[in-house]
Amino acid sequence: MQNTKVKELMTAHPVLIKPDATLYEAARKMKNVDCGILPVGTKEKLEGVITDRDIVIRAVSQGKDENKEMVKDHMTDAVYACNEDDYLEDAADKMRDHKVSRLVVKDHQGKVTGVLSFGGILRKNADADEVANVVKHATHKAAA
Repeated sequence: MQNTKVKELMTAHPVLIKPDATLYEAARKMKNVDCGILPVGTKEKLEGVITDRDIVIRAVSQGKDENKEMVKDHMTDAVYACNEDDYLEDAADKMRDHKVSRLVVKDHQGKVTGVLSFGGILRKNADADEVANVVKHATHKAAA
């Protein structure tokens, strides 16, 4: 079985958003690039992530005005990341450990280079055995 690296299946060159952008601007960017997550900050200095769910649950469902509310006030500060040279199984372990379905991907200098999503792994990887192994890692604790 081939060991696939994160960089082979990540969405490269993710669109980032500034923390002082409005939620409306974030939602428009997500729509334009067809994604559900935007890293917040710069490639060199990541401050958080904002997801489509953050916008809906933390703001819209609370009656907040998406044209006035800022990304920084509704983003998730805790960013879970992996390295672009990590193996998919290791990334899946990290997703499971942190109970997330997306990871920011960084290079060896710590710069943001992509986003890896669990759904993206399932959609892009044609090797059924490797997908099964990744799913196993993402859903079960590895035997010690």
